[in-house]
Amino acid sequence: MLLFAADAVAAEKPPWRARRRRGDHGLLRPGLHQLKDPKRWPAEPASPPAPLDEERFREVLAGMCEGVASPRMLRRIAGETFTAATEAGVDPFLLGALVYRQSRCVPTLETSFGVGLLQIQEGMLLGNVRGASLHYQVREDGRWQERTRPIPGGALRRLKNSLINLRLGAAVLAMWQEQHPAIDEVFPGSIPHRSAAAHFGWGDIVRGTGGEDRALTARRRLIERYLDDKKVEPRQTDLGFAVVPPLEGIPRVATSGLGDDREGGDRAHRGLDLDATGGEPVGSIADGVVTFAGLDMPAPAPRQPVAPDALATMKRPPLGPGGLFVCIRHVPHIVSCYMHLRSYTVTVGDDVKAGQLIGYVGRSGAKVSGPHLHLELRRDGAALDPVPILGSRWVIPPQDTLAHDFAVASKKLRLRKERRARRKAHRAAQAARLAEKTAK
Repeated sequence: MLLFAADAVAAEKPPWRARRRRGDHGLLRPGLHQLKDPKRWPAEPASPPAPLDEERFREVLAGMCEGVASPRMLRRIAGETFTAATEAGVDPFLLGALVYRQSRCVPTLETSFGVGLLQIQEGMLLGNVRGASLHYQVREDGRWQERTRPIPGGALRRLKNSLINLRLGAAVLAMWQEQHPAIDEVFPGSIPHRSAAAHFGWGDIVRGTGGEDRALTARRRLIERYLDDKKVEPRQTDLGFAVVPPLEGIPRVATSGLGDDREGGDRAHRGLDLDATGGEPVGSIADGVVTFAGLDMPAPAPRQPVAPDALATMKRPPLGPGGLFVCIRHVPHIVSCYMHLRSYTVTVGDDVKAGQLIGYVGRSGAKVSGPHLHLELRRDGAALDPVPILGSRWVIPPQDTLAHDFAVASKKLRLRKERRARRKAHRAAQAARLAEKTAK
């Protein structure tokens, strides 16, 4: 139920200070793994037509969160998500995507970012919550109109209660959706973004779009699963086989590409990093035979094959940069490899089909970066760039991200320092030779 206050609040400037989410060290910093131009994203799919099947929705959201809690608890949380979204009049798939992205469906999660399923931050909403109502203003005809939405009483003190968190979060999401067009105008400093989901993560001033991008990717995945529409028409290539995307919810942002610096320039990146959430299913890009499934060991140790059912119980040794990984031969001389996995489901010699589950996204072997899929393609051991093979409809290339600009600038700085060091060493050697000649 939506209530209107009798009086309108006078207008040009907003009648509140900018709400901002804070972290351990003050205001949160924007990430680099986002697009320079959000228009590069295709239009987001519409929600499935009403009436929605609540049982089907429970099934797909619980399936996305599989492994973090019992199936019974996950289905309960999914049902509560559907209920809260319906009550607030917001898209259940967007609210479910935020649950998945913010907390991975863990209702008791407490971080510097927030509390509970939707990682709600009390301090950002203190000015809006009064008893059992969410108070806020929406600009209409040049004036700020006061509005309220019902929320559970004492909600900010009970954020680890899943249903209370969801009911408050759904009302807040509805608030951002109503305020979104106006606050982008009246609060300077926001970078271009696509939806109110960006404000849900940042507050009134949006300083990064990575969280929004990942939430909308999760929404696409939920809709695909709800409609049972995960199959993608294979893309023909000149490699002798057709390919499909390795991850759901295309397109995916490639945060790093072939040849980028690694370990301060000591080695070059040999594949493509695709932004992903830990635990996402990874599929083979084409039909083939598994040639390796195991651990990348630190040099000079050989790689160690391990059966998938032994992963859960084995004591893992220190890993090389590839972590847990799987390689698949598709045609003679051409192999694809999937690295940094959390776990895998195949063993050497298995025949796999395009799109078949082979493992789950993780960050094994990664030193700094969060969970992502590192995809390599090799022809007789030489690295191939996966971007043109998968195509721009499935992969947004690294060149479109802020991370790429940062990587290029860092590489230029490294090369400049190396040239200076070489010149300095050359001059020192010349001076030494001259001194030796003079001494004679």
